[in-house]
Amino acid sequence: MAPPSAIYLTRRSPIFGARLLYVMEHIADYRRQWSSVLALWQGGLTLYGGIIAGTVVGLWMAKRQGLSPWKVADALAPSVAIGAAFGRVGCFLNGCCYGRPTKLPWGVVYPPDTFPGLEFGATPIHPSQLYFSLASLALFVVLWRIRKRVRVPGMLFWGFVAAFALIRIPLDFTRAYEVESRVLELGGVTITESQLTSVALALFAVLMIVRLRRGPDHTAPARPA
Repeated sequence: MAPPSAIYLTRRSPIFGARLLYVMEHIADYRRQWSSVLALWQGGLTLYGGIIAGTVVGLWMAKRQGLSPWKVADALAPSVAIGAAFGRVGCFLNGCCYGRPTKLPWGVVYPPDTFPGLEFGATPIHPSQLYFSLASLALFVVLWRIRKRVRVPGMLFWGFVAAFALIRIPLDFTRAYEVESRVLELGGVTITESQLTSVALALFAVLMIVRLRRGPDHTAPARPA
């Protein structure tokens, strides 16, 4: 049985990681008032920070408990996908992580006292959060259907990470970002920190998949002693 401190760290690590990455991305704002770093009720969480921290701490905890880290990761992958789907619905209702202006018929207009309402007024914007939610829901369905067919431990989890990151790259073009999050201009197209992180995360996931595939043959029957 793991000590209560380790259990607490494992459960809270995604929140700590998401908050830490958000603070790092907005470090200039927090330098004026460091006490706001702990003010989670004011908002400010970055999804990738939660995924990275949760993965690292979760794998460490699984190994400490004598479990196969990659099998645990595979078992949790569908839950992470469906959790992201519900989380983005919450973002949509809260008015955070909102989209850019659009002329599409399903553009939404937020109340004037919300963040998107203050920035764009009565201009319809992309329901970017719902795009992410539907993409995460689709990933959940795929993962759930193929979970028993994947024989190499870890492949399901890293396949989810790669797919999630690659899907986010084009979807991020529909989302409104602060000026400090825009890091590159390529042919008139603005590239954000989130998209660069997605590229790096997808590449890392692919490398992990290649590494796992080159490991022992998990489909072959074990040799008798």
